[in-house]
This record gives sequence, C-alpha cells and structure tokens, in this order.
Amino acid sequence: MLGALKDNLASRAAKSVLAGRIERYGQLNDLRIRSKEKMLLVEVMLTGETEEILIVVDRYRILPADGGKIAIVIEAITVSREWLQLLLEDFVVGQAIPIPAVAAMALGKPDSSVPVSSSTSARPS
Repeated sequence: MLGALKDNLASRAAKSVLAGRIERYGQLNDLRIRSKEKMLLVEVMLTGETEEILIVVDRYRILPADGGKIAIVIEAITVSREWLQLLLEDFVVGQAIPIPAVAAMALGKPDSSVPVSSSTSARPS
C-alpha cells in the first residue's frame, strides 16, 4: 500500500514536470509509475493525431551516470502506434537518458554501481 501511494504521488509530480516538456508535441494526459515492476504507463495526445497514444515502458533500469548523475535505460517498450514504436526502439530503447535525481527517487534506486555514459548505449551487445 505504501508503495502504491508513493507511486501515485511520484506519478503526479512527474506528470506536471513532463507535461511542459512535451507541450510542443502534444498533451500528456496521464502518467503512471509502477516502481516495483519497473514500468511506466503514459497516455498522450500528439498534435495531428486523432486518437490518444498509449506508451507502456514494460521494463526500465535506473543507473548511475557520468558526473554523479542518474540515468534511465528503457529496456522494453510497447506503443499503440507502430511508427512511434519503431522510432522509440531505434532511438530510445537501450540508451542511457539522464534524469533529475528527484525522478530517480520516484523510479527506484540505481541498479548498478558502474556508471554509464549518457552518450553511449547501455544496450547489451
């Protein structure tokens, strides 16, 4: 129960931060963090689309990054639009993406003590 409450509060905070960052591309309708399962559910209405898009980050890792920062590595993703699924698989999945420390607190503790460079892929060879 405590984990669900933490995830709910973290989801609200993350939604308010991310909404402004994607405003140019559309509207963030919902964001739900499930930190225990290492999952994210995102609902967006992108400009030019007629239906809402569902993005499910099926699995992610939180890792230490260069300079004492934190990064998220998305390992698996499912998207309700094939073109966006392919785009995210090609350019996002497996990449170390720096995130604010407060976001890392909401998403979970880092999985590894070995820092990753945000300029290199964390995708296994």
